[in-house]
Amino acid sequence: MRTICTGFRMGNVRSVAGGRARIGAAMRRSARVTDSEMRGAPLSSLSMTIRRVPEDFMVEERLSASFRSALRASATGVAAITSGPPLSRLPSASTPPGGEAGGRRERGSFAVYALTKTSMTTPETIQWFARALGRNPGVIGYGGLKDKHARTTQHITVPVHSTQRGSSAAESIAMPPEVSGKGWSARLIGYSQAEIAAEAIECNRFTIVVRDLARETCREMDRRATLLETCDHERGHGPKPGLLVVNYFGDQRFGSARHGAGFIARRLIEGDFEGALRLAIGTPARKDSGKTRQFTRMAAAQWGDWSRLAAELPRIPERRAIEVLASGGSAREAFAALPYFLQSMYVEAYQSHLWNAAARTLAETLGAMRGVLRSDDAYGEMVFPIAEGVGVREREIEMPLPARGTRLQEPWGEAMARALRDEGVEVSQLRVPGLRRPFFGEAMRRLFVRAAEFEMSDPEADELSAGSRRLRRTIAFELPRGAYATVVLRALGQ
Repeated sequence: MRTICTGFRMGNVRSVAGGRARIGAAMRRSARVTDSEMRGAPLSSLSMTIRRVPEDFMVEERLSASFRSALRASATGVAAITSGPPLSRLPSASTPPGGEAGGRRERGSFAVYALTKTSMTTPETIQWFARALGRNPGVIGYGGLKDKHARTTQHITVPVHSTQRGSSAAESIAMPPEVSGKGWSARLIGYSQAEIAAEAIECNRFTIVVRDLARETCREMDRRATLLETCDHERGHGPKPGLLVVNYFGDQRFGSARHGAGFIARRLIEGDFEGALRLAIGTPARKDSGKTRQFTRMAAAQWGDWSRLAAELPRIPERRAIEVLASGGSAREAFAALPYFLQSMYVEAYQSHLWNAAARTLAETLGAMRGVLRSDDAYGEMVFPIAEGVGVREREIEMPLPARGTRLQEPWGEAMARALRDEGVEVSQLRVPGLRRPFFGEAMRRLFVRAAEFEMSDPEADELSAGSRRLRRTIAFELPRGAYATVVLRALGQ
């Protein structure tokens, strides 16, 4: 792997200095042909392929030091469990909790498990995990959602005590050290007095295999990595290597707009509930699958025939909105009948779109002197200032997701005002008329994020592109919670 800041490691035989010189030379050669880009001219994104197999995209959630230090292995308070049998030796999900597979009784409030899943969503995996323990999925705590099309590890908590039906006393439940099912496995790592929350997550470590690369693409990736390189100093830790990238929201945030027909919340703030509802459940997208694909296509084809749709649509939660319309309810009432987490996602997607637009304007301004890198994205071009051109104070800028009460102030106020003008929206309009929720909540987000401990391997033959000269590389880095690995790939030219 090539590690920046402390020196690029070029394979197993090249010296740090030699690798560093090679990257610098590649950057200088590239600069002669990309001066227009450095002045801000568009550059088409590079051809890269990710997620050919789930193991090409691996995510490991890392707990904060404070949460880890509070873990305990037993009621006596000895050090927490940090190792155990390999996950391949986990028992079947059918093993009864507390059975011979190794259940044991602890007095801690919550059991903490490391949950590894492949090609499954977090909620889906939680359902299977809860079923294996004979528990209600609603009592399982987790700090965030992890990618479906990946192999991911995250942490979850389960209450150790449960009040049985018909009893007022809480009973201690034996927690098995290991549980597994098809596509997932979980290992007990200790006990906590608190349920896990997002604040317990320090960062996520990503290891991504990028495939189908041409040799010139690899050179451009090297050039971009060098231009984004930063060695920020952290209090008490000395220099920390990484890439400095704008903290854009990635495309995963915009799944509700994947059809390309617009943002649902844009219709909501106009009071156009039928238009919002149609975008939400009656506008097919190419990437729809399973029951969602069947639902959106039927709804689009028969929109307005509510009775027929209520009788024929697949039984998924969104169906409730159509049933409200079939019984004579209004479009507003139908929209309110959608699951609340979906309603919130619609609003957050539009807020994120506005935030990204303002961040893009700020990036252009900050990169005016030293230049910027550009990458196309389905939800708006991403612009990344060269790291050397971004000062210490600029790296600390925070900008809110806009809400009705947001006060536009510098250094980001004009950029956000421009984003709102481009949408034909004013801050005072950021609400859903006639509904108490969903609402536009203001939350601060850092303008820049560092992809820490960045490593990038030398190019090698892509074994999944047999018969061609295409290459692959492995990229690894850490990001704080809420930041998107796909944005780092955009910064590298994807």
